[in-house]
Amino acid sequence: MAESRKRPLILVVDDIEFFRDVMCAYLRRTPADLVTAANAIECFDIAVRKRPDLIYLDAAMPGMSGLECCRRLKADARTCNIPVVVIFTPERDATLEDVQDCGCDGYLTKPFGKEEFLNLGHRFIFHIERRERRVSCQMTVDFSITGRQYRGRGFDISRHGMYVESRDELPPDRQIELRFMLPLVCSEELSVSGRVAWVNQGFPRKKLKLPQGFGVEFLSIPAKTAAAIEKYLEKY
Repeated sequence: MAESRKRPLILVVDDIEFFRDVMCAYLRRTPADLVTAANAIECFDIAVRKRPDLIYLDAAMPGMSGLECCRRLKADARTCNIPVVVIFTPERDATLEDVQDCGCDGYLTKPFGKEEFLNLGHRFIFHIERRERRVSCQMTVDFSITGRQYRGRGFDISRHGMYVESRDELPPDRQIELRFMLPLVCSEELSVSGRVAWVNQGFPRKKLKLPQGFGVEFLSIPAKTAAAIEKYLEKY
């Protein structure tokens, strides 16, 4: 049972052996034990028997899909509390709405890098508060969620996230695309993909010292954007 384990157990599910091997390689330095499954039926069976602490689940598999497997896991009292990260190719495997509706706790879109793969998974198995240095940025931020356009103001920024001042009420844990400028270090518009990690709206707000808005966790950072953010943090 999970309660008696000394190390977390992670279940990696994909019908293609190469992708299972890649994900296991990413997790090689993670202090956790790994188990793999090649299809959704095997995944559900292992989940019931071993109660892993986290499941990485591919959406597109023959027979039962990963989305249907996730729905079954979340509907079963024995497995409903296991965090599930669904991995998919947008529009080819499923739409973002389909993935969000399956009950998963998080998702990754292909292609993804090692850092975003680990950052998302580690959030569910290691409850570590990451205290990165944050620097005031104070610039206009254009962002979109499910095709809808918004505008806010950057409040502070770190290597892996940003706080955006905004009065728009946004749903948490949604994929977000951001565009902004850091003119003191880069003359070009920068872009980054992420997720709405937490929302600071309503009454009372979670953090009254911050303006109304939301925190973003960066998931996919182009090299140009990463270099500009790093330069900005070094400068200020």
